[in-house]
Amino acid sequence: MLVERFVDRERELQALEEHYTSGQAELFVIYGRRRVGKTELIRRFCESRPHAYFQARQTADRDNLRYFSREAMQALNKSLLPYIEFPEWDVALGEVLTRAAGRRLVLVLDEFPYLCEGNSGLPSMLQHFWDLQGSGSDLF
Repeated sequence: MLVERFVDRERELQALEEHYTSGQAELFVIYGRRRVGKTELIRRFCESRPHAYFQARQTADRDNLRYFSREAMQALNKSLLPYIEFPEWDVALGEVLTRAAGRRLVLVLDEFPYLCEGNSGLPSMLQHFWDLQGSGSDLF
């Protein structure tokens, strides 16, 4: 059995923790070469916090939006809502914000480049969402 090692990430975890406990809305971009532990860092950080973790796939935008919607609604304990299909990303993100109901929530969009392959406008939609709604919320 292969055991994954998690080494030398204390500084990164501490930085995330400091920002998380600030209570302010925070938007982070974590980037770097492939296979250096970014996903594991994010997963470790999320372990003990309310979170909605979504790992994008190399698939059509509509499919990623559907998968995101299911995972986000399940993470928010909305048992009847995982089967709702949102028409656009901004609607889905707005619904996550509404359903989080003012509580601190870590929202992760992992493998973001895969999302952009299927929807080249997604970065600007995300920016628009953050500028108008996310920045005044409890999202992390």
